[in-house]
Amino acid sequence: MLKGILYELLENDRSRTFIIYQSFSFSMLMLSIIFVVYEELVGFHTDLHPLIKEFEYLVSGIIAFEYTGRLILAERKLEYVINPLSIVDLIAIIPFFQPFRVVRFIVILARFLRIAYRYKHFAKGLTYVFRSISFEFYFIFSFFVLFFMASLVIMYSLEAGAGNPDIKDFFDVLYLVIITMTTVGYGDITPITTPGRFLAMFLGAGGLFLFSMSIATISAGFFNYVQMLRMGMISFKDMKDHIVICGWNETAQVIIENVKGMGRDIIVISDQDIPQSEDYHYKKGDFGREYVLLDAGVDKAHMVIVLAEKMPGFSEDSIDSRTILTGMQVRDLNKKAVLILEILLRENAKLIKRRRIADYMIIGGELVGVIISRFARDRVFGEFFNHLIEHTDVQMVPWTKDSTVGEAERELERKGLRIVGVVRDHRTVYFPRSGYRISKGDKVVVIKEITKEEA
Repeated sequence: MLKGILYELLENDRSRTFIIYQSFSFSMLMLSIIFVVYEELVGFHTDLHPLIKEFEYLVSGIIAFEYTGRLILAERKLEYVINPLSIVDLIAIIPFFQPFRVVRFIVILARFLRIAYRYKHFAKGLTYVFRSISFEFYFIFSFFVLFFMASLVIMYSLEAGAGNPDIKDFFDVLYLVIITMTTVGYGDITPITTPGRFLAMFLGAGGLFLFSMSIATISAGFFNYVQMLRMGMISFKDMKDHIVICGWNETAQVIIENVKGMGRDIIVISDQDIPQSEDYHYKKGDFGREYVLLDAGVDKAHMVIVLAEKMPGFSEDSIDSRTILTGMQVRDLNKKAVLILEILLRENAKLIKRRRIADYMIIGGELVGVIISRFARDRVFGEFFNHLIEHTDVQMVPWTKDSTVGEAERELERKGLRIVGVVRDHRTVYFPRSGYRISKGDKVVVIKEITKEEA
């Protein structure tokens, strides 16, 4: 329960909860950096010092909460603790108001670094938006600079030359031009010449036009970005250690439901218009093409599942051929990823076994047939199989000492774990005897019964 909440808040970048919380966290951290820099350069009024200190403690509490939450979610806690990024988080927890200036500088630096890597999803979205509108934005910006600089020089020449008492230096003219262009118009500095007043009117109208154009262009960029996300046209080349599912069918929906708790991003590649969900990213395209696979970051994926996606006009043999070809491309792009293929026809599985393309292969009809036949032969098997699916979780635990299976079972039993296999040198011995020796570095396959609270 707790891990599920922490995952939604800190890791699942597809959920609304994550976006709301991360927006809040980002805003608090940015405010703290702004306040800290202002305090160093200018200094707050003494009346504000207690409030700023309370705010600093709040920011430190937020960072501490995120550090602890990610530590709870981490599978390898020691690796998380000694990771340089985690050390930066730990430093960023320290409140800024310290007697030593060097400590304050280190805290500011740590928080800047934290902004850079913890909120990179915001930066990635903004980068994509501004890249998509770069031509329009540069055109408007160039016109703005031309208009602003020309108005600034002419206004200074007109008003300073006429002896305007409000214009004492160039900064006063800069202030007048900006306030006029933004249509704020405080009235503390006003032009006294007729050409200057005409220019002020032109500045107000031109500023309104330019700022409106800028806002409209940026808004269009954000709208297009959201639309492209929905249509599956965004590239995920920078994603790492994620799960890629090639194809969409009922099997894909079941897979997503069961693997979303692994804490890894999921990308679905399909030519179909599939339902939008917070549980996965969508990449539209033919997964049989290499550039589509690369756009989904297959070369950096942890696991790739190629499903037998049914298509109009395709026979079962043609679907299997597409699956096998995709599997071969995935293996060429990523030698380390766990590759799972779903095959429709049993005879097509022989090619995969011969060439050792995939790590695992599921022959859909055969597997279902075996399960149903076992159900028909013995009711106990059906009940046992359902219990395994619905009420147990299989885990792999690294073993750190030499012992027998019996000794290991007594140790793991206190945690509610039962040994069903031992993995050594990529080979698994299932249901080992109690006297079987487990060596340091082996992995133990265990079953844990899921309680109602964990379900």
